Amino acid sequence: MELLLQAHVLVASNADVLKDLQGQDTFDVKYATYLLNGNGELVIQDVLQQLNQKIDLCNVSNAKELVDLTRSFLQTYFKQDSTSSLYFAIALLQTFTQNNYTGPFIETDFFNLFYNVSNEGSVKYQNLLIQSLTILGQPAYEILANAECLVISLLMFEILTDSVTLFNSSENENEIQLPEIQPGTNGLVAIANWWRSRALLAHLSVIPEPSGNQPSVAAGIMSSIELAHSIVNDLPTEVNECFRKQIYSIYYLENVKTSLAINTEHLCLPSLTKVKKLTDFKFVLTGARARRTKFQETSHSGLIILAESSSRDGSSNDATESDNPENFELESDLLLEKPIFDSIGSEPLDEQIIKRQKIDPESEVDNGIDEDRILPMAIRQEYIPKSLQDLNPNEQPGLDNLDVIQLLLRVYVIRQTSPARDPLVEEELSAIVSRIIYQRGHANWTLFLRSLWERSILETNKAKTVERGLLQMQSLVEELGLKIQTRMIPQNSDEINDSSATRLKYIHQLPFMPRWELDANLAEKYMSLGVLRSAVEIYDRLHMWCEAALCYAAVGDEKQADEILSKRLQDFPDDARAYSILGDIRQDPTLWERSWTVGKYVNAKNSLARYYYRPPKDSGLAKDYDIVLGHLNDSLRQYPLSFDTWYFYGCVALESNKLNVASEAFSRCVSLDDTHSMAWSNLSASYIQQDKLKEAYSCLKRAVGFDSQKNWRIWENFMIVSFRLNEWNDVLTACKQLVSIKRDKQGEGSVDMPVVEKLVELLICTEYTDDKLDYFQRNCIEFVCVTLPSLITTNDRLWKLVAKVELWRKRPWAALDCHEKAYRVTLHNPAVDTEETAWNDTVDACEDLVAAYESLGEREGKYGEGSLVCKDWKYKARSTIKALVSKGKGRWDGTDGWERLMEARSQL
Repeated sequence: MELLLQAHVLVASNADVLKDLQGQDTFDVKYATYLLNGNGELVIQDVLQQLNQKIDLCNVSNAKELVDLTRSFLQTYFKQDSTSSLYFAIALLQTFTQNNYTGPFIETDFFNLFYNVSNEGSVKYQNLLIQSLTILGQPAYEILANAECLVISLLMFEILTDSVTLFNSSENENEIQLPEIQPGTNGLVAIANWWRSRALLAHLSVIPEPSGNQPSVAAGIMSSIELAHSIVNDLPTEVNECFRKQIYSIYYLENVKTSLAINTEHLCLPSLTKVKKLTDFKFVLTGARARRTKFQETSHSGLIILAESSSRDGSSNDATESDNPENFELESDLLLEKPIFDSIGSEPLDEQIIKRQKIDPESEVDNGIDEDRILPMAIRQEYIPKSLQDLNPNEQPGLDNLDVIQLLLRVYVIRQTSPARDPLVEEELSAIVSRIIYQRGHANWTLFLRSLWERSILETNKAKTVERGLLQMQSLVEELGLKIQTRMIPQNSDEINDSSATRLKYIHQLPFMPRWELDANLAEKYMSLGVLRSAVEIYDRLHMWCEAALCYAAVGDEKQADEILSKRLQDFPDDARAYSILGDIRQDPTLWERSWTVGKYVNAKNSLARYYYRPPKDSGLAKDYDIVLGHLNDSLRQYPLSFDTWYFYGCVALESNKLNVASEAFSRCVSLDDTHSMAWSNLSASYIQQDKLKEAYSCLKRAVGFDSQKNWRIWENFMIVSFRLNEWNDVLTACKQLVSIKRDKQGEGSVDMPVVEKLVELLICTEYTDDKLDYFQRNCIEFVCVTLPSLITTNDRLWKLVAKVELWRKRPWAALDCHEKAYRVTLHNPAVDTEETAWNDTVDACEDLVAAYESLGEREGKYGEGSLVCKDWKYKARSTIKALVSKGKGRWDGTDGWERLMEARSQL
């Protein structure tokens, strides 16, 4: 019973599921009902009322003492195995979340419920609680609401999971052990760990950048499916399969959220794929014709997401149109509110055929859709699943809320893994967001708000929609109903939806976006549009002094930025981030050192590394690899999940010939992002220099598999290592790819002659059978006999290689044609008239052609029995020599080449 109640609270079921139990007079049912109704504050008040104890703060002077005293109090009065303790910890986290992320704001004075202190001293101690949330020099947002709820919640979860505290973790960094959820873990323990990961992500969201041990611990908890297994296996047998599936779905969604929060977004795809199969969610990105303006008569191609849920859970209808945030109209005399699509498949047949010719057959999969993509794509109409083809693109059905979350998470993954402001990427994201906003019915309040927010972010990048985008962003910030000092958009107090349960329902499956972060994003948009004053006003209102300084620095006013940070450091001398940013502005290493001393701020060490890697000219310093590696090592010891730092660390180690260090660094890079082609390539480079060719070959195989940018250096290394290991199929593949990449700029210079000669040698030493060619033979013939002739302009050696292959293929007429082209290439060299070397090369080519006429001329020709390759081969041979004699007469008489030419003529 206890586990089942906790499981319902974990997945935020509707409170109706407990209606049969509400008559039972147990605190478990009462607390679970409170939480499912979004009334976490009632749980806190009830528990503290029963406890009837407060924490006395008379002798507390700093944040560490305050946290230690609070932990000691909690350990005394709350039992580790008590379910009421778990409800209490959850209620604290939910209350903090509501007052900082979702609204509406709860006016209860929670600080005075916990602590015994005078009204005059409460502000001081509340500031100490906020200071206690600092992670490696990064202070928490200084005016967040109810820091006491988050701090006590984190401490409670540490007690409930019997974990080493992460507060002041820089003092006990060697004691931190990452949690591992083992098979057979008690279900309630698993739930406590799950909630702890949620609390840790909330903690990370109140600091500027993920840092410290918190990301590793959160990732450790969410990395194993045993977390969900432990809960599901301990549920009563009568629990239906649908609820069990819901737990697994929530787990995979939060696994993705965790990866996004700690900047390991490249690990998200497996979980997204699994939850998509688990919920049987069908969606695809495809093209359809649409009209976008009021004056278009002809539809034009556009992107659209076709999506349909297999079922809708009972909570999917928990929001009505009046409950949801206001969707601002696009007040435009030109643009339609939304595109009007033609029915799928109405594109003219001849245009579909034209598109079909452009498809790369090697990229196709069995059903035409690559499911292992962040955004599965149907590039042909027949590839769209039948159920989706039947949808009306202008009025698609409502989606299950978990499926809406999947789409939103894919938006975040695509954004974090794609180039900024890429037009095609923004079109894809717009298609996803539009699918959510314009569906029949309405999604949950939080999901709809987030969709409107993402649409606004995209719209502020376009001149025609920027007005609606900014207005919508401002409106959404204000509609949260949290503490806000000014309003731009008038709103009646009764317009705010007070259903806290609806707002909290899916907050833990989406990346946390506190209200001040939304405000800061709005300020960034103002700044990008040149509205500097409005941006700075927002930062000032939010007390985000570092961001205000960065804002001034970005527009070149470094003096004003310096003044803001200097004042900040006078008031808060322990703000390590401010020291580091001021160091970046002044390029002063002493400030970065100070930042590291004050708070172990990792970006300070990264800045020091970059400074000593490329010292300013006026510094009098020389590049020092040992110092650079030392600073980067310090940074990585504090925050080992930084891909960029590991990558820089590896590059410096490779440059300084510290190959073992480079191998370790790039190994960590590919463990964080196994799709990064350059990391794989650099790892292979370190192995090559250690003469570990097999390891290098494996790395390069991965590198070329993810090389979407077609980097010729990666392919060249792959070709060289494959050549040395006699992996001839891969050598041929790399050689073809290099030609494809370089041909537009280098032409025949893109061909690696020694490699192609070796490939031809391997090919012609095998037996040719027209009906039984293996993979290597078939591809090598296509490359040599089709690709190379389209490139050759001045290289006679290439024509001779083609001739060898044509002769091996028993096509002597084609071989003779290649010899003729090789001779013409040499003959037309302008240097023949001025350089004896070029003249001798031409004589050599002439001799080769005459020999080809002699050996091939009388063979069976192209048209079978009775035909010859060259019936008048003797006449052509004499004519060739005669023409060359005429060209060289008077210039090259008496030279070695001339004598050989005379000898060849006499033999004919």
